[in-house]
Formats: sequence, C-alpha cells, structure tokens
Amino acid sequence: MPKLTSSETPTSSETRTPSEAQPATQAPTASQAINLILLGPPGAGKGTQARALAESLGLRHLSTGELFRQHMQKQTPLGVQARVYYDKGEYVPDHLVIAIVKEELSRFHFEKGIVLDGFPRTVAQAEALDETLAELGQQIKAAIMIDSDTEEIVERAQGRRICPEGHTYHTVKNPPSVDGRCDVDGLPLRQRRDDRPETVRKRIETYHNRTKPLLTFYAERHLLKSVDGTGPIAGVTENIESVLREIGAR
Repeated sequence: MPKLTSSETPTSSETRTPSEAQPATQAPTASQAINLILLGPPGAGKGTQARALAESLGLRHLSTGELFRQHMQKQTPLGVQARVYYDKGEYVPDHLVIAIVKEELSRFHFEKGIVLDGFPRTVAQAEALDETLAELGQQIKAAIMIDSDTEEIVERAQGRRICPEGHTYHTVKNPPSVDGRCDVDGLPLRQRRDDRPETVRKRIETYHNRTKPLLTFYAERHLLKSVDGTGPIAGVTENIESVLREIGAR
C-alpha cells in the first residue's frame, strides 16, 4: 500500500490555492460524517452532482480537476508538471495527485463530511485515501459510479464553455445571456483543451482501462453503488439521492 509520506507532499508554494483553506478543526467521528466518492468517466457529470450533494447535505466538495486547474493557472511547479499530462489528454501520475489531495484534506473542516470528485482513479490512490482518512478519524461511506454513454459525454464536453473564474455554461443546454461572455462577471468564455472531442474520447478509453481494478476494490468492500448517468441532470441527482437513502446517508 503506498504511503502518503511528507517527501511526497509538495511545498506550500506548490499546494496553495486561491481559497487558502484554513487548518482543519476537530472532525466528527467516522460514524457521523458522510464521506462520498463520485466515480465516472470525464464528462459524466461528477462535478455537477458533487456540487448538488455538497449543497443539499452540507458536505465539503473536493475536485481534483479544479485543484490542478488552479495550480496550472498560477504556474506552480506542481501545475507545470500537471500541464504536460493535461495537454496530451493523459491522467496525472499517482504521486502528483496523491500529494495535492493529502495536502488539501489536511486543511479540511470535515463538519458533516466530504464528497470527492475525480479522486481516486486508481487502486493506489484509493489505498492512499483510506490511509489518510484513517489518520483523520474518517472513512468512506460509499463510492458511487455514474454510468454514462460515451457519445453523450462527448456532446456535453464539446458544448461546454468556462470562464476564468470557473463559471460553467453549455452552448445548447445552458448558454450564457450574451454569447461568449459569463453572466456573472462578464469575462470571456473558452473551451478547455481537455473538452475537445478527440481528447475526450481518449480520456474515456483510458479511464475505463484504468478503473476496472478500482471498481473491484470498492465492490469487495461493499461500498460500490452504480447509478444511471444518462438523461437530465435532475434525474441523475434523484438516482444518487435514492442510493443515499438506501444506505442511510440521506
């Protein structure tokens, strides 16, 4: 099992995010906290559903994709390393991902729990996550797999537009009031490099190849739940909430 040692943790200049999270306070016991993982290929809607769960359940939302984008925008040493993989449509190696997640978790106020979006993606990351949470007196309640059709994901990604502050739109399903401009701050919208169709298909193929052992990892621990991720966003949210009610987390 890989350990999250201090030698793997980036320096403070590498891990600092714009939000500057505060040191963690006393966390609730593992039996009290609802710690969830959302699994699914890139574009399956993990971020959207994670934000909905965070709001409805009072959880903290941790998105590794957003963390890395912050680092890349600031051009930190960690962000520069991650950019190489993002631009090629490849996944960031375990040691880089584990390092940034450990640092972020150590700063979390757990309160009611967390919902992880985009992490873990490999068994090594899952084992490292279990170890880190155990050190914080926490454990995972459920790992929810969002099953989605590849072509539907490509269509979602192709139409997605994002502003520098992270506000997200879709050219068809959720267009801005003024074409190419964010409704919130008026900043120009752009398509992320990893939202281009050829990049999306490559990442989905890689995701499925890499995550089969991860699904087995959580299934063997009776933590894996699967929901239908096709169709309207509200329908997917209801599918997830139904699972949470089944496990007593809603």
